[in-house]
Amino acid sequence: MTIRRQGGRGAEPGRTTQNRSHVAPSAGGCGDELAAAEFFAGMGLVRRALEAEAILGEAAPAPGRRLWRTVFANDYDPMKRRIYSASFDDADSVLNGDDIGELSCGEIPRADLWTASFPCTDLSLAGRGLGIHAGQSGAVWHLLRLLEETPDQERPAHLLFENVMGLLSSHGGADFRALVEAVNRLGYGVDPVCVNASCFVPQSRARLFLLCARLEMRSIADPETVEPCSARPARIVSAMRRSADLLWHARPLPALPTRRTGLDQMIEDVPDDSPLWWAPKRAEYFLGQVHPEHLATARALINGERVSHTPAFRRVREVMDANSGVKKKRSVIELRTDGLAGCLRTPKGGSARQIVLKAGRGAWRVRLMTPLECARLQGVDELPDGFRDIDLQFGLGDAVCVPAVRWALDRLTEGAVETRENTKATQSLFSASA
Repeated sequence: MTIRRQGGRGAEPGRTTQNRSHVAPSAGGCGDELAAAEFFAGMGLVRRALEAEAILGEAAPAPGRRLWRTVFANDYDPMKRRIYSASFDDADSVLNGDDIGELSCGEIPRADLWTASFPCTDLSLAGRGLGIHAGQSGAVWHLLRLLEETPDQERPAHLLFENVMGLLSSHGGADFRALVEAVNRLGYGVDPVCVNASCFVPQSRARLFLLCARLEMRSIADPETVEPCSARPARIVSAMRRSADLLWHARPLPALPTRRTGLDQMIEDVPDDSPLWWAPKRAEYFLGQVHPEHLATARALINGERVSHTPAFRRVREVMDANSGVKKKRSVIELRTDGLAGCLRTPKGGSARQIVLKAGRGAWRVRLMTPLECARLQGVDELPDGFRDIDLQFGLGDAVCVPAVRWALDRLTEGAVETRENTKATQSLFSASA
């Protein structure tokens, strides 16, 4: 695996000497490892969560943690597959590039877990609101088709779905119910939880995880008895109660951890003479675009006694025009001063790329966030070399936060019990509509 690490002062940020580490070929279910199949694999960050013993952003590995061995990965995007292949030595034997709609269950090795970080395009605030039955987000139904076509005795014990919190409210909650009901019909109970990347790394990125286990493995929960907690907030509990007729699991959950890393620990030490810093004229223009409500903050940072790094985004907002006294839409810069970076996004436009303001002691500099900084905000301290920054940032914006996924995985397999009567409950629940 060829990686890029922080090179220290004087090294070009994100471009370092190449090191190669070997990732052994996958072999499902070896020793204490369980086999996993990864769908919508992207650049492979779910796999990092599956296989890593220690993860950036974690205080310590969870006691008794089970590790997984990836035996199959599928993604249709050629660039993401290239990055995946550069990250894992066994990619040739594991990675499949077919459209998921054209896959057959016979192509998928037997596994204990299927993961699906399916497209959020039609469920996110920035999307078109098409929902789960159309557009890119509808690709999840191909995964469920593959699961349905798999003989029951060969289906995985666990499923893990990941998407934006907008899935809960899409089409008034109908999309969330449809997905859970479909998973129930295939013999799985569903435990929905919310994990924010900010519990591990300084990035605001709340995501919905559906922890799914075969019905015979866990007892069915009555949503009316489920109490909200940090990982299962009231919004999720309300959604469960609105569909109390479905088959829910509700694991006892530990409190989400408190983050131990700050934003400055994510930031590369970029030399003052690096071409990454914007030219003075462009930096002045940046300051002139700062939202009026953020301008005093920007000046306080510039005049502060310590040098700080503050993330910023470009936004289109209605701002009062000083000449006409009328609010007009214009592009402005908004600063984030709560110690968190904003949610990483794919760099499809100028407003999607996160900016770093370095300010203090009467001076300031401005640049775009580097790929390595974006990687660290996703819980990764290394990236494959030989790729354009824009391609790495696109892959990272579409990816998952590794420690958040790992926390969900740890919850997925702990405390499983044999309650085979739940299989009968499933047959009874859905027999009328079968």
